[in-house]
Amino acid sequence: MNKRKNLLAFLIIGILGTILHFTYELSGENPIVGLFSAVNESVWEHQKLLFFPSVLFFTAEYLTQKEKTKNYPIASILGIIFGNITIISLFYTYTGIIGKSYVIIDILLFFIGVIVTIAVRNTIIDNTKYNSKNYNIIAVFLTLFLIFLFGLFTFYPPQIPIFIQ
Repeated sequence: MNKRKNLLAFLIIGILGTILHFTYELSGENPIVGLFSAVNESVWEHQKLLFFPSVLFFTAEYLTQKEKTKNYPIASILGIIFGNITIISLFYTYTGIIGKSYVIIDILLFFIGVIVTIAVRNTIIDNTKYNSKNYNIIAVFLTLFLIFLFGLFTFYPPQIPIFIQ
């Protein structure tokens, strides 16, 4: 992908993710808005801030491409997963070392996650190993499964640290 598209992806995902941090509260705690916005300060809920803007951007980008990249869906969902894993890993590493979290570092981790998402997506797009229709079918089911999990755990969060604010 070219630098201009990467910058556009970074800006749109970053801005939409930042906005989604506040939309649940601004909506009067509307449960529909809560499905794709952070409903509390848990690490799990903050994964939505990267996931949903990325899915939206990558879907729009794919639908508007003149030449379809065969592995775009699998590249996109794997990029999103690696971006979220990066955020979770770095968050628990730095809070484990320091003993508490800082908002400015958490914001920085979100943007690092966006960069990782885009970088992994680009790397996989450039790799013809994933040019199978089967990988794209897996990508669609994986995306739908993650959407289901976000909805389920928004309303019925397990009582383990990643879901507790």
